[in-house]
Amino acid sequence: MAQEPKTAELGQGLPPTDIHAVSVSLPKWRDATGWATKDPQVLAHLKTGYPRFYINPFVERLATLLLQLLMKSKSVASSVGEIYGEKSRAAAAAMLFPHASLGISCRDYLQRAGSNPSNKLAIFAFQVDFAGEVQNIHSGAAKSTSGAFQSLCVVVCPHDLSKEAKMFWQHTGFGVTSRHALYWLEYAPCLGKVVESIRQDGKLPLDDAKQAATQIRNRISELLSSESSTVKRQDVFLYPSGMSAIAHSASALQELYKGSSDSIRVAVFGFLYVDTLKVLSKVKQIDCVLYGHASPADMDQLEHDLQDGMEIHALYTEFPGNPLLGSLDLKRLYKLSQRFNFHVIVDDTVGTAVNLDLAPFCDVLCTSLTKMFSGACNVMGGSLTICPNSKSKSALHSTLTSQYSGTYFPLDLLVMAENSKDFVERIHIANGNAEAIAAKLRDHPVVDRVFYPRGSATQHLYDGYRRRRPRAREDEDGQDQAQAGYGYLLSIRFVQDSAAIAFHDALDVAKGPSLGTNFTLCCPYTVLAHASELAWASEFGVVEHLVRLSVGIERRGELEGAVDRALEAAAKAAQAESAVG
Repeated sequence: MAQEPKTAELGQGLPPTDIHAVSVSLPKWRDATGWATKDPQVLAHLKTGYPRFYINPFVERLATLLLQLLMKSKSVASSVGEIYGEKSRAAAAAMLFPHASLGISCRDYLQRAGSNPSNKLAIFAFQVDFAGEVQNIHSGAAKSTSGAFQSLCVVVCPHDLSKEAKMFWQHTGFGVTSRHALYWLEYAPCLGKVVESIRQDGKLPLDDAKQAATQIRNRISELLSSESSTVKRQDVFLYPSGMSAIAHSASALQELYKGSSDSIRVAVFGFLYVDTLKVLSKVKQIDCVLYGHASPADMDQLEHDLQDGMEIHALYTEFPGNPLLGSLDLKRLYKLSQRFNFHVIVDDTVGTAVNLDLAPFCDVLCTSLTKMFSGACNVMGGSLTICPNSKSKSALHSTLTSQYSGTYFPLDLLVMAENSKDFVERIHIANGNAEAIAAKLRDHPVVDRVFYPRGSATQHLYDGYRRRRPRAREDEDGQDQAQAGYGYLLSIRFVQDSAAIAFHDALDVAKGPSLGTNFTLCCPYTVLAHASELAWASEFGVVEHLVRLSVGIERRGELEGAVDRALEAAAKAAQAESAVG
């Protein structure tokens, strides 16, 4: 259960010692604001970032080299050169995907998104293999002459569409990972020796990776199972990111209902993670009906709308929600789904299968393995599990299997399998730490409200799905290590905005995007996730100066001391503002 240093300089990776870090240090509130508003002074410091939001330097270097290779290819130059002209390399941008079908999805998205009709003719998808052989991909499939993971799909588009291309990369999680890109830079003959390798050859450990995938799927299926519900390994699908799992669940729904006369429609129940809503509505172009509070009133409204004739094909929700950690009546929701014939898809990343037994009350569970399942903040991953009670289990399994392309890079799989070995133990420690921190914060006058399942207005709903286990010995802090808890994530609303900023800046922990890390990680959530839509987010209680705290597995005394000192700073800031006022 390794932990990294508590703090890091602006722009360093988190963890700072890992070249594949999946978070980035934004130590001050102003840094987070600068990151969200694309302040050049802040961006200039960034050495890395969360992989869906920031193109890793290895990926960026590989994209540049492959674009250069493409422009030298006779078969490419004849088609691309006519459009981009002599300055083709400067006029074009390239995005990398591990499979042709994913690149085709990006190309199709860009052709829809571009407002300039001529741009549609300037968007291409090519497959490039290790030897430098190039194919222009006109459909979702391409013949590969290379070994596994030795061919990539390169989507070429005009520079004025590069922002949209990056949005697709962000929303879907389909992009090439840093380890995959580094593998190419080390070993692809068509590139020469770009990066020196410590390994002797470029042979990937495919058998070991296959075993690692089996271990991970076993781990997930066992955790999701209970006395009343057994989840089978073959119903767990692994993807390179959590958002990729969400996106593939939507693709499966579209395939299941492609014969329907009407376009597919889903309900979004609660204030879901920003990219979940956007991948559904923007990328997949699914009609979304939002019930943004996930309140009893929203549940009543949903039932009324269904009774009134509204047809939905699926409902997406989180349990508990992020960032306000509210819980919903999942049993009632599942009964509605059976009555009105729609799928219930739940994201359980924050609650985890260690704490909650949700499989009996939904059709599909999607989880970001990047978070506490890994914990080390150095690898991405996602899972999609078909639940045993789903009436559409067979059809879902068949559809997902037919669409599955197996793009999880072997070296990423090995890291994920190793990181997740002690997942259960780490969750229990983080549960106890978060519960103690939430209680401490609630007792302080500078804190207006703490959002955490225990002690919330919806605790009774959360408790209805908590796992029950025999008691085990208590640890040195008096925490029962066997009982399911209330999770590792909490959010804080302060009495004054200045107190929120002071608390964040004074808290001696890592600061940056993501959650579910072994080290405690703090961020101004709304600023990072909703900088361009602050007023809209506040309508759902997600206020601008909300501080989110992902509590790690450090010694509890150290964490409480850090929180005490930050609260002192917050109190001073609030007093100073009151004095001026």
